[in-house]
Amino acid sequence: MTAAEHLGTVSAAVLAASAFMVSRAQWFFGRKLLLEEAVSIGWVAWSMFMAGFVVYIGLKLPLGLTHDADALAIGVSACSSLVAMLWLARVVTDWGRSVKISIFALFLLTLVVVSLTLDLSRSQV
Repeated sequence: MTAAEHLGTVSAAVLAASAFMVSRAQWFFGRKLLLEEAVSIGWVAWSMFMAGFVVYIGLKLPLGLTHDADALAIGVSACSSLVAMLWLARVVTDWGRSVKISIFALFLLTLVVVSLTLDLSRSQV
């Protein structure tokens, strides 16, 4: 399986786990959820997963990691996003604010990782 196939499969798994949490909202959140909150939960979980993967991509070049590490990194980032979602389900969370923070943080993290990776790749040439 290629890294892109792993990424697609695990993205679907993270969103499915979020959907499971939303479908059992009383058990996870202690109350029923609005549609906006349900969509927000899926977005926050996916953006945490992608942030973990972006960090891996940023570390791949300087550490000299091979393609064999792709599946492990994708799995670790999926597990960490699900653990974070379980933690967020237990605390009182403003999901609208969480979505705004996750959008900004993922964008900022991507910019930082891309600029550092470009800088490192130019210095190695």
